[in-house]
Amino acid sequence: LAKMESFFRTLKVEEVYMSEYRTYEDVSNCIPYFIEEVYNSKRLHSSGVYAPGRI
Repeated sequence: LAKMESFFRTLKVEEVYMSEYRTYEDVSNCIPYFIEEVYNSKRLHSSGVYAPGRI
Protein backbone atom coordinates (compact mmCIF):
# COMPACT_ATOMS: atom_id res chain seq x y z
CA LEU A 1 0.00 0.00 0.00
CA ALA A 2 2.81 2.42 0.82
CA LYS A 3 4.37 1.96 -2.62
CA MET A 4 1.09 2.84 -4.33
CA GLU A 5 0.65 5.89 -2.13
CA SER A 6 4.17 7.00 -3.01
CA PHE A 7 3.51 6.49 -6.73
CA PHE A 8 0.27 8.48 -6.67
CA ARG A 9 1.89 11.26 -4.64
CA THR A 10 4.67 11.49 -7.26
CA LEU A 11 2.16 11.40 -10.11
CA LYS A 12 0.13 14.22 -8.58
CA VAL A 13 3.05 16.44 -7.60
CA GLU A 14 5.18 16.02 -10.71
CA GLU A 15 2.49 15.74 -13.40
CA VAL A 16 -1.08 16.53 -12.39
CA TYR A 17 -0.47 19.65 -10.29
CA MET A 18 2.03 20.99 -12.85
CA SER A 19 -0.29 20.63 -15.86
CA GLU A 20 -3.39 22.35 -17.12
CA TYR A 21 -5.54 19.72 -18.74
CA ARG A 22 -8.29 21.10 -20.92
CA THR A 23 -9.86 17.87 -22.12
CA TYR A 24 -10.10 14.24 -21.15
CA GLU A 25 -7.90 13.53 -24.18
CA ASP A 26 -5.15 15.69 -22.64
CA VAL A 27 -5.30 13.60 -19.49
CA SER A 28 -5.44 10.29 -21.35
CA ASN A 29 -2.30 11.27 -23.30
CA CYS A 30 -0.25 12.96 -20.60
CA ILE A 31 -0.68 10.55 -17.69
CA PRO A 32 0.44 7.41 -19.59
CA TYR A 33 3.35 9.38 -21.08
CA PHE A 34 4.46 10.46 -17.61
CA ILE A 35 4.24 6.91 -16.27
CA GLU A 36 6.10 5.25 -19.15
CA GLU A 37 8.61 7.90 -20.18
CA VAL A 38 9.32 9.72 -16.94
CA TYR A 39 8.41 7.62 -13.93
CA ASN A 40 9.38 4.15 -15.20
CA SER A 41 12.30 5.21 -17.38
CA LYS A 42 14.13 7.77 -15.29
CA ARG A 43 13.52 6.89 -11.67
CA LEU A 44 15.46 4.56 -9.45
CA HIS A 45 13.19 1.88 -8.08
CA SER A 46 13.94 -0.03 -4.92
CA SER A 47 12.44 -3.33 -6.06
CA GLY A 48 15.57 -5.44 -6.09
CA VAL A 49 18.23 -4.20 -8.46
CA TYR A 50 17.85 -0.52 -9.20
CA ALA A 51 16.28 -0.10 -12.63
CA PRO A 52 16.33 1.37 -15.28
CA GLY A 53 19.45 0.15 -17.00
CA ARG A 54 20.55 -1.54 -13.80
CA ILE A 55 22.72 1.52 -13.19
